Amino acid sequence: MSTATAVLPELDERPATRVRRPSIGWAGRIGAALLVVIVGVSLLAPLLAGDPLQQDLASILAAPSRAHPLGLDEVGRDVLDRVIWGGRTALSISLTAALIATVLGLALALGSALFGGWVDTLCSRIADVQLAVPTIVLAIVVLAFVGNSFVPIVVVLVLGSWVLTFRVLRGHARTVVEQQYIEAAIVAGAGRSALARRHLLPSVAPLFFVAFTLSASSALMLQASLGFLGLGVQPPRPDWGAMVASGRDALSAAWWVATAPGVAIVLTVLALQLFGDGLAERYLGGARNSEGAR
Repeated sequence: MSTATAVLPELDERPATRVRRPSIGWAGRIGAALLVVIVGVSLLAPLLAGDPLQQDLASILAAPSRAHPLGLDEVGRDVLDRVIWGGRTALSISLTAALIATVLGLALALGSALFGGWVDTLCSRIADVQLAVPTIVLAIVVLAFVGNSFVPIVVVLVLGSWVLTFRVLRGHARTVVEQQYIEAAIVAGAGRSALARRHLLPSVAPLFFVAFTLSASSALMLQASLGFLGLGVQPPRPDWGAMVASGRDALSAAWWVATAPGVAIVLTVLALQLFGDGLAERYLGGARNSEGAR
């Protein structure tokens, strides 16, 4: 047997060098676990909680007890039931708005990167104008004229969230478009739709999910702020922001009325942020490690 023949099996048996992506980390796992619990409890509200509108006028502002773990509010409604049902309101509005805003930002970012020229300039100028107008002011003006039902609130949250996704994905997509293999694909006759489907979308997908978590946390905070100002969903439908606002006057005597929904807001935003940071560490950190390995 020749020397070359003897060496080949040894080379075949060597494991291929692969760059392993880092995990989402302990913080990302905590965020994911919190999200699972919060979303699960909200979805199971009909099974886990009672009627959020039921009143006990004889026990107004009753302190937490075995029958009412988080006490009663200023009109005798169970705070725990309202927090659980309020989660459905907050998550349905904020996650819907975040998904629409992220998809919109992705579409505009891909269009700007692929077409360039006046398309890129127009999208960038629209984003600049949007950033120049405070979102809360825009929300107050729009909801004052249109009304604060589900659709107008979602539209306002989308207007306040899409710019972040657009700017992040646009920068990355433009970097990808400038690569040599994209130029080679264009020379070979690939159209813009093929470039977007085969090259840009796989490249920006990790950033898309990271941007979604950030947009969701931002939308949740804005939705809670609107509820606090009385511009969110209308009473008596449970809303975390409105619950904090209604309980602030009795904060010294009945701290649980405002504290419970406030803690729910903080935990949900924290879970989204931790999970988003974990995804960024896994995908973006892995991408940096891959480039370093090459």
